[in-house]
Amino acid sequence: MTNKDKSWEELKEKNPWKELFENKSIEELRKSICECNTEFVIQKDKTIIRNHNNDPKCKEPFVLFKLPKPFRGNLKDPKLVILSLNPGFNERVNKTLFNILDTKFQKDFIEICRNNLLLEDNCLVITPGVDDVCDNGYWTRQLSDLKKDGANLSKIGLIQFIPYASKNFDSWKDEANLESQKFTQNIIQRILKESENTLFLIMRSKDKWEKLIGDEMKKYESRFLYSRNPRC
Repeated sequence: MTNKDKSWEELKEKNPWKELFENKSIEELRKSICECNTEFVIQKDKTIIRNHNNDPKCKEPFVLFKLPKPFRGNLKDPKLVILSLNPGFNERVNKTLFNILDTKFQKDFIEICRNNLLLEDNCLVITPGVDDVCDNGYWTRQLSDLKKDGANLSKIGLIQFIPYASKNFDSWKDEANLESQKFTQNIIQRILKESENTLFLIMRSKDKWEKLIGDEMKKYESRFLYSRNPRC
């Protein structure tokens, strides 16, 4: 095992998202999501997330019955990592449509989400068909030009600043203090050190990413690119 492989396995061992899947089958997860009866939040994030959702000033609470999506795709040895803000939520697509889909399709989507959360090998940043239906095809559209240009999508990773979904983003004072974000920080630091040719594209909220990543952004400044249009 190379040092790079060893650092990857050590990172996966510390993955806090594993707790969401302990002793839970895909079918159990499917029922929980369809019935909206489970909060998919890691234990150490709960206080901050609940305080946010219960704050009278909160305009956009996080949707917690949907599996979080802190990252997806290749984060082991990517050529490009896209840094975005947080997963979106569309009631019609992510809830109503999902609940009437064929059970097998639901399970396939949940398994894809779980594999990404567990940092399994061979995860893709988009899964044609499944993403188009269950996630409104957002990243399929965003990455369509790269695909046309022949980019290897298996070498692209995506990381969200906040892992929990919402209709629109509503910031709060503790937005860079989630326990899950510390793990996100560890992922980025590993990529910066172990994959020296990887580029990072910050799609939105440069200031938030600077705060989360810290001095590493200045140290590796040439490897960070910024979208001219923060919503494109």
